[in-house]
Amino acid sequence: MTLIQNISQSIKVPAGVIQFAKDGKYEEAWILSLKDDKPTMQEIKQYIELDDYEKLIVEYIWNQDVDEKRYVLTVIQDEGCQEQNRAQFITKCLNIFYEQVSFTKVLTRIDQEIIGHEFLLKQPVQRVRLGVFNHWFSVGPIEMWDSGDEFDEKSVTTKIKARPEVERSKLNYQGLAFIYNFDGSLPGPYHVLKTPTCHQDGDEWVVDIPLIYKNMRQLLEE
Repeated sequence: MTLIQNISQSIKVPAGVIQFAKDGKYEEAWILSLKDDKPTMQEIKQYIELDDYEKLIVEYIWNQDVDEKRYVLTVIQDEGCQEQNRAQFITKCLNIFYEQVSFTKVLTRIDQEIIGHEFLLKQPVQRVRLGVFNHWFSVGPIEMWDSGDEFDEKSVTTKIKARPEVERSKLNYQGLAFIYNFDGSLPGPYHVLKTPTCHQDGDEWVVDIPLIYKNMRQLLEE
């Protein structure tokens, strides 16, 4: 079974949230749910022209309210995307979202309509980070693994325990980010899959270390 087939078994509903961010400023993300009206072209252009930036980022979030089944796909509109027009990039991403297609169909359509060829989640992971969702850079992620490293449970645990502000957070849930094409050497965009990582304990989200082990083993062996 492929990685995409495996993950799709845990995602039985369409993405419930989509968000856009500029240059990694996730704290200022434009967040939309299926309950929100689809933005007009005027609203899209207003968002684009609001400030200066280099890279536009889209994220699809599945099972957003279920810690043990939450997945996030992140795609950067960089030089690896065939679709370079910002308004069209946002429009196409929104069309896919509001049409409520399946997880696998989201990947297929982004490949076809934005990247220009089959690419997403098809290469080895190049880097793994652990962070607080939408606070990736204000809190700061933990560098969990880099290409060429051996996977070591003790090292993983040590890194997490050294960052209590990431291990437990009242700000938001945590995400384990598997980064593809980090070095930009492949013919496609930098993109990320964030996997289920935590559980809620009162008003805090707490990293589930055994689940971290499980997901790292699975995705790093692909």
